[in-house]
Amino acid sequence: MSGDQVYDLVVLGGGPAGITAAIYGRRAGLSVVLLEKMLIGGRLVSVERIENFPGFPEGISGPELGLLLDKQLRRFEVKIMATQAEQVSFKGELKKIFTPEGEIQGRAVVIATGTMPRLLHVEGEEDLRGRGISHCASCDAAFFRGKTVAVVGGSSSALEETLVIARFAGKVYLVHNRSSFRAPQALQERIFALPNVEVIWNSSVQKIEGEQRVTGLRLLQEDRERELAVDGVFVLTGRIPSTDFLRDEVALDEEGYVITNELMETSQSRVYAAGDVRRTPLRQIVTAAADGAIAATAAARSLNKAGAGELE
Repeated sequence: MSGDQVYDLVVLGGGPAGITAAIYGRRAGLSVVLLEKMLIGGRLVSVERIENFPGFPEGISGPELGLLLDKQLRRFEVKIMATQAEQVSFKGELKKIFTPEGEIQGRAVVIATGTMPRLLHVEGEEDLRGRGISHCASCDAAFFRGKTVAVVGGSSSALEETLVIARFAGKVYLVHNRSSFRAPQALQERIFALPNVEVIWNSSVQKIEGEQRVTGLRLLQEDRERELAVDGVFVLTGRIPSTDFLRDEVALDEEGYVITNELMETSQSRVYAAGDVRRTPLRQIVTAAADGAIAATAAARSLNKAGAGELE
């Protein structure tokens, strides 16, 4: 791939924020390319049920919503490339994005790379990555049909993914380092009602055991060690922003999230950030979509393209 073609807008990430930015960019008359290495829809495709997104009174599954978003992208003829940014250069008039396939150039960029799993940083985790360790229920739960697995985490998203895992696994140990969940009560009740899910409170993982594949966990439960035999472990302990590739190209906060203003503008001209990757008080599908709409509209206005909506 060469950098000969220059796009008006390069969107990094195919979650709700990036998808919305791409759609708004196309509607504003911009040439748009969207970079997404995984599935269109991003992390939402791992959510079993979405009940708070407007327009779906009975709720909708994450994979279903992901398919609808993919269909809408293609209707607007957004160019989709199955790759990701490894390095960027934003300081010039043309923004450069370096991917495994080559260089991509754009007049404006929307960073919508979201977040990535937070690791446990315990013995065995690095050696057994991809050999019984997973961070995505919808991706890997089916591989553990009838088997015994552990889920490490206690957030709402961890409980949501446990619901998916429990449909396949014969036994699920839900390991949480506190004595209670902070998730909505209705979600907790669904977890407690599952006969094949056992919650292990006040416990932390000390080691993931196994040689060729995961065979167990060593836990510390209230100052006592406990061995847990499992065939796999889903590490669902939170997320961190996917911003390592930016390498000081835009201003980040102390946690690594991109700092923006109300127009989603970063510290670099015509570089915007939207969705979970930016510093924001709420990370939801609906807020990510709103961020993407604002970012693309701001980019279109900056590029003086006709058709951009009004921004106050």
